[in-house]
Amino acid sequence: MESQFDTAVSAYEHSMEEMPFREHVEAWSFLKAVGDVTGRSVLDLGCGSGLYTRRLRQEGAARVVGMDESAAMVEHSRRREEREGLGVEYLAADAADPAAGDLPGIAGSFDVVTAVYVLPYASSREALEGFCATARRALRATGGRFVAAVLNPEFSTDPQWYRGYGMLLSSQESPAEGTPGHLRAWVGSDVLDLDFFRWSAAAHEQALGAAGFDRFSWIRPSVSEEGRARYGEAFWANYLNCPHALIIDAHAGPGAVPDRRARPAEHNSAGPGE
Repeated sequence: MESQFDTAVSAYEHSMEEMPFREHVEAWSFLKAVGDVTGRSVLDLGCGSGLYTRRLRQEGAARVVGMDESAAMVEHSRRREEREGLGVEYLAADAADPAAGDLPGIAGSFDVVTAVYVLPYASSREALEGFCATARRALRATGGRFVAAVLNPEFSTDPQWYRGYGMLLSSQESPAEGTPGHLRAWVGSDVLDLDFFRWSAAAHEQALGAAGFDRFSWIRPSVSEEGRARYGEAFWANYLNCPHALIIDAHAGPGAVPDRRARPAEHNSAGPGE
């Protein structure tokens, strides 16, 4: 199956160097939220060209598997692995299909599941729930964590708000769940054009609850000390005031994995604006 990401390999691979916010805000905040992975097993959903998959392995994870629907991304990642020999595995599979979480070597095999900009590409509630179900099924029976960088449900719809960080986000002014939007990003000589879908905080939490996650926290990004020193406080002001992405840290306790169609669990988590 063709993916909108099949032609984006080069842009993804160079985006950390070309877009300062990716390294100094996104990676800094996301890896801090994931925490120490030494000796842990980690599944990276929507791994793309393997940027985070490789870093998780380099930071001490005992086993790291990258999963992506894009055959081109997986092929690229496997070629890099052949050259670098980090010991990372890559799998071509659609994580929006809960059956991906039941694959041999995936089901019940991980301490942590990660996903960076994966849930925003869910085009339906079923797909959103599917991503979360895959994450839960991949975790051990004793439970674990799903740490995901997602589109901020309240990102700025001012088309110029994020231009200084190398991207434009556009979306219809609509309260409807799954409202489509578009990302255009400039990565060196590459231009990245991707379609995404907006989901509320409640929709995210309902999907996570249905998958069997019982505790969620929303984390706002911050800037690394190196990023502040290199670019100055004023450079980051717009982004920090209204970031385009937030991080969800979802926990699942021990017990059977519920059917993905089950009613969402009750929760008392704080929303993204609290």
